[in-house]
Amino acid sequence: RPEQSTVYAGRIAAESGRLGRVVSNMLDLARLERGAKIASPRPGDAGSAVSRCLDRLRPSLDDAGLLIELEIEDRLPRVSLDQDALCQILDNLLDNAEKYTREQDHRTASVTVQGTSEGVRITVADNGPGIHGISRGALFEPYRRPDDDNAPAGLGLGLALARSLAVAQGGDLELGEASDTGAVFVLTLARCDS
Repeated sequence: RPEQSTVYAGRIAAESGRLGRVVSNMLDLARLERGAKIASPRPGDAGSAVSRCLDRLRPSLDDAGLLIELEIEDRLPRVSLDQDALCQILDNLLDNAEKYTREQDHRTASVTVQGTSEGVRITVADNGPGIHGISRGALFEPYRRPDDDNAPAGLGLGLALARSLAVAQGGDLELGEASDTGAVFVLTLARCDS
């Protein structure tokens, strides 16, 4: 029926996007295992880079029902970053937020960009159930997933690749403080004074 075609088209587009991310993650993981370079960091403005990335990601996340809240601190230090790698990290983190907040009445993810003495800290937090059933270190290993039969489907590649992309830019990606009110991930990018 015509009224259902829009709903079905939206689902097909969302799942096609997710399949594209899975294929991209698999290819990037293979490149990483071969020792190939996966990022080319240059001095840049993390606030602008995050804003541009979210402009690209927001339509599909809006369609999926996830509200994105963005807060960028003024006068951030310049950092070493790769725009594409940064966007891929955010894509993986927000895709997880979209999957793990599906049981919530009001689904939100907040992205906060703040300056630090070492560079920039980008925090991505959601209002899902939090992360349980897996150790903090194992969370970033390829093919490792929480031991939860109710967890959304996935291969366990997104976080492993996201951390590798962060490290390839001279930064890091860590799980924030444990919480029952959602997952918190902290991406750090190193200051670049040139």
